[in-house]
Amino acid sequence: MKSTFLTALVLLILSTASTGVAIAQRQDQAGGGTLPSESGGAALIFRKPENPPLHTGSGSSSSKAGGGRLSVAAKASAKVVAHERVIAKANAARNAPTPRYSEAEEQYKIAATDDPNDARAQVGLGNVYLDQGRFNESVAAYQQALKLKPDYVDVYQPLAYSLVRLGKYDEAAATLKQALQYAANNAELYNNLAFAYVHAARYPEAIESAQQAISLLGRTGEAYKQELQVRKEVLSNAYKNLGNAYNELKQYNEAADALKHAAEIEPGNAAAHFNLGLALYNGRRYSEAIEAYKAVIQLKPNLAGAHYNLGLTYVAINDKESARREHELLKPLNAGMAAQLQTLLK
Repeated sequence: MKSTFLTALVLLILSTASTGVAIAQRQDQAGGGTLPSESGGAALIFRKPENPPLHTGSGSSSSKAGGGRLSVAAKASAKVVAHERVIAKANAARNAPTPRYSEAEEQYKIAATDDPNDARAQVGLGNVYLDQGRFNESVAAYQQALKLKPDYVDVYQPLAYSLVRLGKYDEAAATLKQALQYAANNAELYNNLAFAYVHAARYPEAIESAQQAISLLGRTGEAYKQELQVRKEVLSNAYKNLGNAYNELKQYNEAADALKHAAEIEPGNAAAHFNLGLALYNGRRYSEAIEAYKAVIQLKPNLAGAHYNLGLTYVAINDKESARREHELLKPLNAGMAAQLQTLLK
């Protein structure tokens, strides 16, 4: 009977965590956010990519005092200035209070035609496509930019994000590994690499990457020196990615240990407690799983998945009275889940 409960719980997490966890996990912040994981709360850290930089001090297009024909050097300088103006116009269109994406796309394409070797034009196009959710096109543009300038470090993260949104997790992992050649101590990259590996079912590699992120950040933060988004967010997600990988390998005690760290770092993050409950349940540590799900419900009283899983955990220890209480709370939240739980209470 317990194996039946276990299967039901796992299926619930996979099918419903995206809705519940997205609310708990998403943290709007200037310039970006996170991409919630459909397998339970860990996230790919994502920052909205910045516009390609302008090159200043390129010279002037004016002729010498007194007039006359422009020299070859002056003509070249004038062309450079005009090229920079096109990129600046494209940047301004993308950054407008109401982005003018069609104009930005047109101007970046003009810049790409004027100078096919300028990776910035392709980066700009990739950004415009990514902003609009046109991920196949953003991938193509970012990849072209890296062909032109392989050390363009800022391109790798949005390219990996685009690949993840297309479900191309192995390609995203390869992209992030390549980025580490240029930013070997970037904990954010390692966290995102762990995320990609988890979703590619490459769990040992996910564990290694998450542990590297945690090592760089420091378990309590003392070793944290990088100017990443939010140290706690990156560290918490690294522990959640680590826990998810261990859970998939059925190493439930290790998974629970990692997820406890995530919950300690961000005690108000329902996703960390939710995943902790899953790991503890899978490890048949039911009394601890009950406390984890109670913590979720305290943070998110109307999260149907938490009530359902708590009810299943009560059934697993044969506390049907408590399970019935969860059933009553669940009925107005999700009738389908309530009906499933009811079948176990007869």
